[in-house]
Amino acid sequence: RNSLEVGGEYMFRMRGEAHIWSPDAVATLQHAVRQGSWQTFKDYSAQIDSDTARAQSIRGLFKIRLAEETGRKKVALDEVMSAADIVKRFSTGAMSFGSISREAHTTLARAMNTIGGKSNTGEGGEEADRYLPLPGGGKNPERSAIKQVASGRFGVTAEYLVNSDVMQIKVAQGAKPGEGGQLPGHKVDATIAKVRHSTPGVGLISPPPHHDIYSIEDLAQLIYDLKNVNPAADVSVKLVSEVGVGTVAAGVAKARADHITISGYDGGTGASPLTSLKHAGSPWEMGLAETHQTLVLNGLRSRVALQVDGGLRTGRDVVIGALLGADEFGFSTAPLIAAGCIMMRKCHLNTCPVGVATQDPVLRKRFKGTPEHVINFFFYVAEEVRALLAEMGYTHLDQIIGDT
Repeated sequence: RNSLEVGGEYMFRMRGEAHIWSPDAVATLQHAVRQGSWQTFKDYSAQIDSDTARAQSIRGLFKIRLAEETGRKKVALDEVMSAADIVKRFSTGAMSFGSISREAHTTLARAMNTIGGKSNTGEGGEEADRYLPLPGGGKNPERSAIKQVASGRFGVTAEYLVNSDVMQIKVAQGAKPGEGGQLPGHKVDATIAKVRHSTPGVGLISPPPHHDIYSIEDLAQLIYDLKNVNPAADVSVKLVSEVGVGTVAAGVAKARADHITISGYDGGTGASPLTSLKHAGSPWEMGLAETHQTLVLNGLRSRVALQVDGGLRTGRDVVIGALLGADEFGFSTAPLIAAGCIMMRKCHLNTCPVGVATQDPVLRKRFKGTPEHVINFFFYVAEEVRALLAEMGYTHLDQIIGDT
C-alpha cells in the first residue's frame, strides 16, 4: 500500500480528532427516525448542539435570547405556526444522481414531495421517467422540484428544465469554492452515462467556472434564457459564503434571480480534494449575514428569497439561520444519514456499504432507507423550531428573519 494513512482528520478514528458527525450521533439520529422517537431525537440534538459549541463554530458560540431576556412573553406552543408549514421551507441539498444511488435520490425526492418541501437533482440530471405524471394525474412523487444547472451542464436539456419548479444555477459549492467537481469513471455506469449524455466508465469533470459566465451580465443572460425555457419556474443562484458575497448577491438580485442560496463550508462533498474538505470555504453565518444586510441596504431584499445550507443539523441551526436572514433552509448530510448513510467517507470509491453513494447493483440492494425516515427527521427539526419560537415569544418564523 503506497498511500499515506489520513488518520482521524477526515474520518472518525478512536482517540483521533473529534467530529460532530460521530458514530454515536449518527446512530442516535437513525434510531430516532426509525423508531419514531421524539425523545431520542432530542438526545441527538442536544449532543450535536453541544459538539457544535465545543468545536467553536460561529453558531455554536451564539446564545439565543429567550423571551424573558428581550422583554417579550413566552407564547403557548399551540399558538406557534405548525410543523407542516415550517417543513415547506426545507429542501434537500444538491446531491447528484451518480454521486448517490437511484434509491437514495428517489427516497429524498419522495420525502420532500410528501411534506411540500423541495428536493434538488444536483448537477447530474434526472431520469426522464421521473418527470412523467402518474397514470391518474398528478406529479410524479420521484420528480425533483429543483433542477440544477452547473458548470458541466450534465443532463441539462429543455425537457429537464421545463419539468422543474426551481432552476438553480450553481456558481460554486460551499465545501470546495472555486474548484468544480469530479465524478470518477467507476461510478459512471450505463444509466448514469445516459442521463448525463456521456460515455460509461469515463470520469466526468465539472470545470470551476461556467464558461458562459464571466460577468454579472453573462449571468443575467443565462437567467433570462432559463426563464424563457420555463417561465413558470423560479431561478435560483447558488453562491458560497465569502468576503464580499453581499455585493455579488446584490448583482444577482439585479440580474432578476428569484432566489439566492448561500452555502457554507460545513457542507459535505464526495467530489473534492482532501485538502479542500478542511481548508477551504467560510462559515455560512458570515456570508448569510452579509448578504441579508447588503440586500436590505440596497432595497433588494424583498425581490429574492434567501436560503442557507451547509451543515444544518438541528432546529437551533434553523433558528440561527433565520435570525441572520434566511427564509429557507437546505439540508444534505443529515437527511442522507436519516436514510441510512453511516459516514464511511467512501463516497468517491463506489464502495458505500449501505447503498447510498454507490452505483454497484449489489451494494445498492443494501439500501434500507425509506421516505418516512427522512420525513420524520424534518418534522422533528420543525418541532424543535416551534419550541424555540415559543420560548422566544414568537408565533411565526417570519417574525425573526433578520432580527439580530
